[in-house]
Amino acid sequence: MTIKKIIPLIIMISFFLFFDSTPVKAQNGPVNPMKEDAWIINASFGAGTPFFGNGNGFGPAAKFSFEKGMWEVGPGTITLGAEVTFSYFWYKYGNNWHENWFNFIAGARSAYHYGWGVKGLDTYAGIPLGFGLCMNSHDAEGGYHTATPIYPYFGIFFGASYYFNRNIGVYGEFGYSSTYANMGIVFKLD
Repeated sequence: MTIKKIIPLIIMISFFLFFDSTPVKAQNGPVNPMKEDAWIINASFGAGTPFFGNGNGFGPAAKFSFEKGMWEVGPGTITLGAEVTFSYFWYKYGNNWHENWFNFIAGARSAYHYGWGVKGLDTYAGIPLGFGLCMNSHDAEGGYHTATPIYPYFGIFFGASYYFNRNIGVYGEFGYSSTYANMGIVFKLD
């Protein structure tokens, strides 16, 4: 199965889960889902970020992350975890010259989660920090400067999760991290 077939399938499943949720299902979601010692695992697709010139415009990205609730602070919870993102960019210039970038980004992430007392809702903001590795291919042309092969990774993100029941939901994130925006599925383990 090719990536072009997998991405629409994941998007279709995510939208089906989102629009299939009835108020009865929403009432089964936990109030303020992120708690100390809870684990969440995310899988999503979105628009990748071309760090340090390692891409051009928007490219598709797949992002996987996990977080663990570490400390209850005020009405919310601080989490620590990690994330891995794969992104692909390509650009075709007017003279039949083209360029491709494949980025692998890995980093630690931390966020502050707050549920607003609404069943099934978890909102959060955080920062990632790590490194990226870029593989670049292009048509040879004089004066071309290659992309940075290894680069630092940092950013900021904002997101929200909505749980259909105690353990499964959908989420979306935006900001300037390994993706500009991404949507996917979230699993919570207590």
